[in-house]
Amino acid sequence: MPAISFLGTGSGLPSADRFFACMLLHIKSLHLLVDAGEPSVHLLRNRGNLILEIDAILITHGHVDHIGGLPALLQGCMLMERTKPLFIHLPEEMIAPTRAWVSALYLTEEGLGFPLSWVPWKDLEPVFFAGDVSVTPHPNSHLADSYRRLPGSDAERSCHSYSLEIKSGQFRALFSGDLSCESDLLELVGTPATVLVSELSHFTAEMLASVLATASLHALCLVHLSENYSDNRGELQYLMERLLPSVSDVMVPDDGEVLDF
Repeated sequence: MPAISFLGTGSGLPSADRFFACMLLHIKSLHLLVDAGEPSVHLLRNRGNLILEIDAILITHGHVDHIGGLPALLQGCMLMERTKPLFIHLPEEMIAPTRAWVSALYLTEEGLGFPLSWVPWKDLEPVFFAGDVSVTPHPNSHLADSYRRLPGSDAERSCHSYSLEIKSGQFRALFSGDLSCESDLLELVGTPATVLVSELSHFTAEMLASVLATASLHALCLVHLSENYSDNRGELQYLMERLLPSVSDVMVPDDGEVLDF
């Protein structure tokens, strides 16, 4: 039975009661970690030996609230004497600087004690895992838009960011990652889905509902909330239930909640 554990559901704004982006999908015999925001190693350790069992880490993009916990997670794997191979899937331009970051923190990949593979996403090209599970990265415009607005940004720098589609049989889970606008979801929700885990920081609830109005969607989980929505989660859930009566289950999960299918 698939299940999503919402380990960290906060936005990039530091919060006293919400951690940065980190969700664990258990599907078939696999444990797939979607993003590794800080403090992912502690959140996993709170659930026993999951640090030893994760099969792959799926990074949607290079913003610190989605990848900032990765070095500590690798160190935790080493200290807990993990031996199982670990695959890290991420935008290609992030691989060299992330490996350099890990090295700069006085860790060596050879000294971790387990095989580590860095795998670049390729647009719309699925990655296949055991038990008919596939993960397809869908490019979106979030990172390019947000980075290139910054003073001093490099116009030539690669800025890949992704939404993820994870499938197994009739189960189809969509993880929006961060988006530039609600229309980034249009192609993804054009096919029936079991669950959409969507951010709600960069557009309004009404904008999201307009895109989902004709979607065939069983469950909607709202994470990475802007401050006004985060402070009024009950009102947000009521609003989305009213705007999207065809969605069976609308959820605004707290950190630590689990959704079973």
